[in-house]
Amino acid sequence: MSTIKQIMSFIIKEKGQENTFQEMNVQMMMLMKGINVKGILENKLPDTPDLHEKLKEIATELGVDLTQMMTS
Repeated sequence: MSTIKQIMSFIIKEKGQENTFQEMNVQMMMLMKGINVKGILENKLPDTPDLHEKLKEIATELGVDLTQMMTS
């Protein structure tokens, strides 16, 4: 699994709290911020520093601590 897919999946899992509707809301918010969610989930996008930075910014906005991703 690519790093960007891991980061995005972690953000969705943390904010979605195992609620499909909430997970869809997080994905929609990412889409509105310019993240190609479907492309990442299907491994069609390259793992770029710009994409990493965008996902980190979104995680910060949503209050998701990405350092917790390493422990889970």
